[in-house]
Amino acid sequence: MASNGQAYDDWIASIPSTLVGALSGEAEMSDIYSNAVDSFRIGIEHFFKEPGYSSRKHAILTIFHAIELLLKEQLYRTNPILIYRNIDAKITDDSQTVGIKEALARLENVGQGLHKDPQSVIERIQKRRNRIEHHRYDHKEEDEAIISESLQFIFFFVEGVLKEKLERDIQPTTLRQIRGLIFNRQDLEWIAMHRLEQWIKDTWPDWNEEDGDSPDEFEGTLDCPVCYQTYLVIDHLKTPFCFHCNTTVDAKLCDCGFTHLSTERCRHC
Repeated sequence: MASNGQAYDDWIASIPSTLVGALSGEAEMSDIYSNAVDSFRIGIEHFFKEPGYSSRKHAILTIFHAIELLLKEQLYRTNPILIYRNIDAKITDDSQTVGIKEALARLENVGQGLHKDPQSVIERIQKRRNRIEHHRYDHKEEDEAIISESLQFIFFFVEGVLKEKLERDIQPTTLRQIRGLIFNRQDLEWIAMHRLEQWIKDTWPDWNEEDGDSPDEFEGTLDCPVCYQTYLVIDHLKTPFCFHCNTTVDAKLCDCGFTHLSTERCRHC
């Protein structure tokens, strides 16, 4: 996956509208998704470790496992029967589910196929995973890039397709740290802007971009006291939210015009 902000917009734009409509974020949380997030959590724990044989081997295995489960989650939300290899047989707890190749093909067949770029990302980490599973692990410098682009895919897929927030299951500080490792500054700006623009469109569906940069009712964004980026929104939300951190922030707007954490005093007063 290309490391630039435009790649994020291009990839999200490539998601079929039928899929975005079907996956509105209201789907019931499944054990598949919980399993995927757990593997993702373990994967980033290994990625945080010093690069080496064991840390990169297990990072590849667990991150690939997370991707495979997330694809199955997409199938499950479309129709639970789609995760099983033989959909014509009686389904039991021992029924075999599809592998990643079958999952990608089945998604394609139901009109929810992935764009070429994310498919290439999956193919690269699958190749490294298969080498480990069936023969041995040859630690290579390129594994850093393969792991990084695979983690990028997970962030994009969870947020852009499944409409979930990893912050619900993983500490926001951990996610900020991993984003800082796999995305460059420009990427993070593009992603934050995309989130903000999508929220504005969802909140004011009748607003036309040709009428102005933002709806008249929107007072604009503020500086976040956590990441120090201007993507914090306090009004129109139950809890202040930073679209750069991609999580709620316990922030207040001081009478002086600056923001600060509710647990701290304003540094400007």
